Amino acid sequence: MELPNHGKYQWLPILHNIVKQVKPENIIEFGPGRGQTTVTMALALKELGNGHIYSHDIWNSAYWGEMSKTIDEFKKWGVDDLITLKNLNFYDWVKLSDKKFDMLYFDIDNNGNKLLDLYYGVKENIDNGAVVIFEGGSHERDRYIVDRKKMNDVKDEIGYELLTPNVKYSLSIIYNKDLYDMEF
Repeated sequence: MELPNHGKYQWLPILHNIVKQVKPENIIEFGPGRGQTTVTMALALKELGNGHIYSHDIWNSAYWGEMSKTIDEFKKWGVDDLITLKNLNFYDWVKLSDKKFDMLYFDIDNNGNKLLDLYYGVKENIDNGAVVIFEGGSHERDRYIVDRKKMNDVKDEIGYELLTPNVKYSLSIIYNKDLYDMEF
């Protein structure tokens, strides 16, 4: 299966594999950027024949460009029918009482503080079988966090597992190990 080429995220095949293992019906994503992670997950859903992604960002055009360019990327890969793209801030979403998802991908300039907000906002979902995947988690990635808590400072508290080597653009996962026997 051909996947998008994202120079920084060499772990896109791992993300694709996790989606195929979990078989989620409902994926929530925060921070699609130009859409490579979204497309990767959507291609896995397409192979499975089921599922939908609800992808959210605040669309700071100066950094990522227009939302329309991301939609164009989805169309280019033929997965736009599997994705609903919205302008929504993570901190508005995490306050909601009814957050239904099987998998969540999180990439919003991550740091330890944001991971704690995420974890405690969705802990019940994780306990009930939802899988959370996020960009970062390595010591190398933590070197780029300034004036905020490092991700490794909260690793034991939230129980995440690093899925990549100690590289800047790393990938980590949080899941209920009593419910899944995952292979990465």
